[in-house]
Amino acid sequence: MNDLTFFSAAVGQHSRRGRITAYGIDLGTTNSVVAKASWEPGNQLRCEVLEIDQPLFPAGSMTSPLVPSIVADLGNGSVLVGEGAKRLRTRPQDANLFPERNLFYETKNDMGLRKTYHRAAESFNHASKIAGHILGFLKDAVNQQVGDAVADFCVTVPASFQLNQRRDTLRACQYAGIDLEDEDLLDEPTTALIDYFMTEGTPDTFKTGKINRCVVFDFGGGTCDVAVMEITADRATKQLQINQLAVSRYHRLGGGDLDAAIVYNHLIPRLCEENGIDLLDLKWAEKKRGLEPQLRGTAEALKEALCKQIDRLKRFNKYDHADKKSIEVRQPGLTVYLGQRTLTLSRPSLNADQWEKILEPFFDEDILYARETEYYLVQSILAPLQDALERAGKKPKDIDFCLMVGGSSLIPQVREKVDQFFHKAAIGFFQDPMDIQLSVARGAAWSRLYKAMTGKNLVQPVLHDGLALVTAGDRLLPIVPAHTPLPYPKDNKWGQVELVAAGNRRLDVDRLQFKVVTEREHQVIFHQVWKIPGSVSTGSEIIMEYRITGGKQFQCRAFLRDDPQTVFEHTEENPFVNVVNPNQIRLLIEEKEEELKQKNPASPDNTYDYVQIAKWCAELKQYERALDWLRLALKNLGKPDAEILNLQALYFRELGNLERAEKFYREADQATPHWDGPLFNLTLLYLHQARHQEALQTIEDAIKKGGEDGPNLTLKARCLERAGVDAQKCHAIYRQAVKAYGRLETMPDWELGWYAAAVKSLGDEEALELANKEIARRKRKGKRILDTDAPLPGVKGGSLARRSG
Repeated sequence: MNDLTFFSAAVGQHSRRGRITAYGIDLGTTNSVVAKASWEPGNQLRCEVLEIDQPLFPAGSMTSPLVPSIVADLGNGSVLVGEGAKRLRTRPQDANLFPERNLFYETKNDMGLRKTYHRAAESFNHASKIAGHILGFLKDAVNQQVGDAVADFCVTVPASFQLNQRRDTLRACQYAGIDLEDEDLLDEPTTALIDYFMTEGTPDTFKTGKINRCVVFDFGGGTCDVAVMEITADRATKQLQINQLAVSRYHRLGGGDLDAAIVYNHLIPRLCEENGIDLLDLKWAEKKRGLEPQLRGTAEALKEALCKQIDRLKRFNKYDHADKKSIEVRQPGLTVYLGQRTLTLSRPSLNADQWEKILEPFFDEDILYARETEYYLVQSILAPLQDALERAGKKPKDIDFCLMVGGSSLIPQVREKVDQFFHKAAIGFFQDPMDIQLSVARGAAWSRLYKAMTGKNLVQPVLHDGLALVTAGDRLLPIVPAHTPLPYPKDNKWGQVELVAAGNRRLDVDRLQFKVVTEREHQVIFHQVWKIPGSVSTGSEIIMEYRITGGKQFQCRAFLRDDPQTVFEHTEENPFVNVVNPNQIRLLIEEKEEELKQKNPASPDNTYDYVQIAKWCAELKQYERALDWLRLALKNLGKPDAEILNLQALYFRELGNLERAEKFYREADQATPHWDGPLFNLTLLYLHQARHQEALQTIEDAIKKGGEDGPNLTLKARCLERAGVDAQKCHAIYRQAVKAYGRLETMPDWELGWYAAAVKSLGDEEALELANKEIARRKRKGKRILDTDAPLPGVKGGSLARRSG
């Protein structure tokens, strides 16, 4: 399958027509690219990436095919997009820039969210508007090079983008004056694969008419996307058919996390050491919002230079046994600004030993869940690979070919790890490292050219498994055949089945389950309960209509035949895609921050909101950031608050600042006449420091204040144990503590934990088992459980398919 195979029909149709040109835009998280594909009679098909002239600040310009997805609003109608804005990100003070006020980067991650940039001007206050500025800049650059207005564009999006994210992308196109429909948004993994086939050719294992199983591993600057596909080429039409088996998107896991690791593990500590600053004296905001943006460019340059050196050594088999500390790269010294302070980092450097240590958790084969540090995300790149394969029902050995794209795939160790994971598959990557970052735009241009020449899509999305409705008796009623081209049905119409309300004939039916599964694997695609207003009698006729859009949204609606106004409607966005967002708590924080923007942030009424954000930050182990929010909460409140002071003490302890932790526990205790919590926590602090006598005195003070409840007595017994008191006396207090606890189901979670500790110390296995069962029950609680008692519909006329089991 080469360009002649793909385009033979198109060339035949246009052999007597004039030149035709199409453009594809890769709107990336880190960089954006625009490519042009063209054909004219007598010449070969061509595809090239455009070099874009990008203004710098305060003057000058540079030309590159990579346009950083960064926008700077300089005021007075002056806007920088691309390299000029990227350089200002490292020195924002030069143009009085502030993140999310007049400097915007990595905003693609905010597409589809309600988040606004409230400090920004109207035309910059949402991610879609920032994307609009980037697209408009690229469009203007194309028009300037062509000398005429260009209309034939398409834009790429992650395959996992949901409806609201696709809508925001289309809105961005409108802001840029690019008129697109939803079908003009092409999936990034598919376009990368098309470009690989056109540029490098297809693997030897790929045969026309044969099902070829392929994985596209797209490890970019801000996300990690994995798509598992089955690919065939129609012998008659030469059109590619792609069955997308599974897509997993790990939101905000990307090369930027590696850059941040370099900043916080090496550059900031070295900066503090060189300038005589205690690392803990810097607040979270000073590091995250002040230093990180100024140091990210240096971190990225160190990473890229070191990876090139490692790659060269590996090619000559000189890396594995070399002294990793001696493999070192440097960047020029730089001056950074923190408020009124000027700081100098004279010799930023990174060696291979340090780099290997940074990479270790990103290659972990056992710990696949996300781990938050104070400032960046850590997660194994194997997590999205394994997740996508599991959802597709495949194993690494089932894969014929894996294509690696995205800027972070240039890291030699990443390529090696993926190669080891797919030990039997052919691994594809572009020989020219720049092509890795340009392939998505080129594939989009190829696709757009094919459609301009034929009126058809180069790639036809198909449903890899049939869909069936689960009906009464758990029988399956097929509704969409396997290998059906999408959208289904064609022309935006609806499929339809006639059902009846099933149930106990003596009772009316007030709710019905609608459950759609894949026929072969029984994967649940759609599962909702229709709560029918009032009720209907058993046997009432119901019409269910459904369709699958080209973007793979499953839409369903149902109504009573005798009462068409009683309607059930629901859309399942991209049910074949798994979007894993390891930053759910981050999104909660952003939503709460967005809510505060609409209020008066300085009002004491918002104190609880600040405390809640601080708690969420602590869940992410962002203790310094949490302390910043708590300081703001106390300032707004204007008086001491025991809960806030106690939380500050807890977070100082987590940071290892035990002196401040003790101080704030004491302050919290002084702020409350009745609550013994700060003294309880201070006792734990003393135990941690082996200050046993002080611990005993403090828990006695807590008991005087709060009484002889279960946790206080349990902690007292533990203090006596640590102080070497006779075991019999300690057990007597443990038994007293157990009697002081209430019923298991009424205990708060933290109290239940102390109860379990008490019965464990007494050796009461039966009580411990009951406590552990209650703990396990609470962990399960809160998961959404659908009303499975609601009856499934029957099929009108009684025609039933096979059982689902």
